[in-house]
Amino acid sequence: MSNKKSVFPVLLIIVLLAMSLPSIISLIRGPAPMPDVFSDGYTLAQAREVSAETGKPIFALATADWCGPCQSLKRGALQDPEVIAMISDYSVPVYLEDGENRDEIKRLGLRGYPTSFIIEGDQVVAALPGGDNYKQFLQQELVPVQ
Repeated sequence: MSNKKSVFPVLLIIVLLAMSLPSIISLIRGPAPMPDVFSDGYTLAQAREVSAETGKPIFALATADWCGPCQSLKRGALQDPEVIAMISDYSVPVYLEDGENRDEIKRLGLRGYPTSFIIEGDQVVAALPGGDNYKQFLQQELVPVQ
């Protein structure tokens, strides 16, 4: 019986290490650059003005250089041409980095990094924590219903 008890902690540690490996690798590689879809460099205030003029919602990504999942998202889904097209065609993209935009991020109601917010006017109408089901989220929230 003591053999079974001593194996469980070892298996638990192995599983936890395996689950965190992608984040660890992302952190070792260093921060990913800001994805090109955010190259207009809008602040949240500027994006609100553009949003009011165009009628497009704001797509705000809250991220942090120290966050492994953030780096995976920036190197993964935010490099996908379909995702980039959806964001740039149907929204005003805003990049919010933890160090520079901490107060704005807190006002959006962030619960964890990364989180993508869809904002209309001054109201957050949708939020996607992490990067799971990114294409499905964008299609439901950004592409106009026809």
